[in-house]
Amino acid sequence: MKLISCFLILISLPSTYASALNFDERWEMNSDPEIMSYFFTREFDQLPLKGTVSDKNKYWSGDYWALNKGNINYRWNARRKVGFNLNSPSKQKAMAMSIPQLAELSPSEKYDLFTGRYDYPLREEVSRIAADRSAEIWEGICHGWAPATMNHKEPTPKLMVNPDGIEIPFGSSDIKALLSYYYAYGFEVPDTFQMGRRCFSNSSWFNRDKNCQQDMNAGAFHIVLANRLGIDGKGFIADLNRYKQVWNHPISSYQSVITGTQGPLRRSAPGTVKVINLKTTITYVDERGHDWRPVIGTAKQYFKQMTYYYGLDIDRSGTIIGGEWTSSARPDFLWLKHKPRKFEGVLHRLQELVD
Repeated sequence: MKLISCFLILISLPSTYASALNFDERWEMNSDPEIMSYFFTREFDQLPLKGTVSDKNKYWSGDYWALNKGNINYRWNARRKVGFNLNSPSKQKAMAMSIPQLAELSPSEKYDLFTGRYDYPLREEVSRIAADRSAEIWEGICHGWAPATMNHKEPTPKLMVNPDGIEIPFGSSDIKALLSYYYAYGFEVPDTFQMGRRCFSNSSWFNRDKNCQQDMNAGAFHIVLANRLGIDGKGFIADLNRYKQVWNHPISSYQSVITGTQGPLRRSAPGTVKVINLKTTITYVDERGHDWRPVIGTAKQYFKQMTYYYGLDIDRSGTIIGGEWTSSARPDFLWLKHKPRKFEGVLHRLQELVD
């Protein structure tokens, strides 16, 4: 995935805004739950109405490392917070610096020092591809943070020794930054899965683009939600903004309430015998800025909620075969990115910080 925007003002809208589009509410190929798994249960009565992630050591809050602040070149722990035109220490200067002074360097500078690279290759790469003073405030690497927080336990502070005997202190946010950057830019894997397409419009008014209206089918969404969280105890990533800005967040729990049942609608999928209406509240992990220590279990671990309203198309066997959104709020697309088998490239020693 390329650069993904990372700023979102969330508004939960329970009121009904039915789509003006006229087509069957069965999912299309790009919204098929089989993209996520061939083994999902689709019978409504077998799907839990609530669920949560089972691994409580993951799904940590972190920063999205804004491009206009310098991305992971940003000296977040310094008294003077800068991310551009860094005057990084030479070997001689680094050897004379105290641990508190070294702690003020950026995540990229610390990693370069840890590997004994006083020419700062990671810092230079970040400057070239992931730092931009003119970028919008919402542009960053939440598309790296979201899979990193799902695949790795929350990092703890570490004091590492480089080849020249210099002790380099890493805070939790330093290691989170390096993980997020690696997932955003460091590797591509064949097992990245995405349901739905990105909407490039700024609003729904007079918008006939199906990607911005009904691209993510409500029935397909519920199948993924209830299987991943309700049955498997695992989350997934969702772009929670329907429109142009893309904000990726890991979904960590949900709770659905049946609000009613009715007969097939005009737009129901062929074969529908009834529609089950749901109110579903999802809880997701949100960005939280920077911290030297882990935040899970503290007030600095940040969750938010969003509520969706939708109907599920049910056939005679009780299987979900489609669905209709009845709220304006809905996710744009869902995706997963699995853990790399090993770290490669300039960040090939990242595993030593993650362990």
